[in-house]
Amino acid sequence: MIDTFVQIEECINNCLISKLSTPYNEKDFHSEYQVRNNKLEQNFPKLLDLIENVDFRQHPEICSSTLYSLFILYMELRTDGPWNTENSKVQDYPTKLNLAFEKKYSIKFEDILLKDDFYKSQEVFDKSIKELHQKMTLDDFKKYPGLIEVYYLIISNVEKYNVTLNPVTVMPIALLLVEDYITSNKLKGLECCLLILECLNLNSFTTGNYYEVVYISLKKNMHEKDIDVTKALFKCYPCFLPKLPLDVKKAKLDDVYSGILDQLNMETNLHRKVICFNFTTKMIEMHQIHCAKKRIYKDIIHDNLDMCTTNVAVYDILFQPAFECLLTWIRNCWCTWNLVSDQKILAVLLKVLYVTRDEKTKLQIQSLMMTLISLCTLEEQHIIYKNLDSAPITLHRDIMLRIKILKESMKIN
Repeated sequence: MIDTFVQIEECINNCLISKLSTPYNEKDFHSEYQVRNNKLEQNFPKLLDLIENVDFRQHPEICSSTLYSLFILYMELRTDGPWNTENSKVQDYPTKLNLAFEKKYSIKFEDILLKDDFYKSQEVFDKSIKELHQKMTLDDFKKYPGLIEVYYLIISNVEKYNVTLNPVTVMPIALLLVEDYITSNKLKGLECCLLILECLNLNSFTTGNYYEVVYISLKKNMHEKDIDVTKALFKCYPCFLPKLPLDVKKAKLDDVYSGILDQLNMETNLHRKVICFNFTTKMIEMHQIHCAKKRIYKDIIHDNLDMCTTNVAVYDILFQPAFECLLTWIRNCWCTWNLVSDQKILAVLLKVLYVTRDEKTKLQIQSLMMTLISLCTLEEQHIIYKNLDSAPITLHRDIMLRIKILKESMKIN
């Protein structure tokens, strides 16, 4: 019977894509694809016969080893890529493998990680992931394009599996992809990181320092200009940072907050700037009062709101995320408000109020200005009142009414 399992392993190996001689991205055609398809056509019927004539339940000691190999093959047959030609798709190998397994064990092959049966889901998962990591090293992972897709497919459904994740064993391939220069790989890696992080608990990084490995990989992409990569990265951070050990969390939050402010300060693409503002808002919610020490934030907010006063197109894209970010900063850092250093924020809000046409937005700006004024001393409010009182009477009637409301909100006799 052991010979049967050896034959199954041989068939599986013949059905898998062999290691490419060159990285998949260096040329369009790889002879290994055709060799694999020829072997697949020859060996797959034999594999089905072997599966039908063996009972895994009677050999639990070797069951998981064969199951994980079959699982990897099943997932590779499901992947999209030049290795799975139209002819191989017509053969519908995954369905045939599924049906053979279901007929024998009353469970679909695609469901073996959902629950334990005559095998342990955790064991099959761990061995599959270990096998992928043994092959897909830093030097060779681009020679296994099919396995890149297998890893991606496995992780795409990981939240449904009956498994516990260890970041040290499951994340290295994701981080390899995150650090790759090919954008599609970065996106796959970041998506896998997010899916894994969402399955981890607050104790997942308490032993060792693997969190540092993850942190460095994510940080390397902070300067990546591709908008989709930026979006994917900024989904990972809010899931990752709360899971850091307490003794390093504040320093990492400081570092990420500084990094995103640098991006906002340098970014010229309005659409990426919007994404950066939205992420900055999340960072302020997480880091709270500690954000106050970065004084450059006020310069960034002022400059971006000021841009909104000179160009309607810029206003339409940028104002709302920038304004929401400022509101969040005020809610968390209001106690550090100082008119002497922050009066330019009030001034630019008044300018934005002047160009805003939407009534709801006007009321929001007006309300924020009243809040900021209320944080000032009585003496400072007198100064603000005099400045508002000197506004030219030729201003539009609506803005004059807003100024009047602002003046009436002050504690001035």
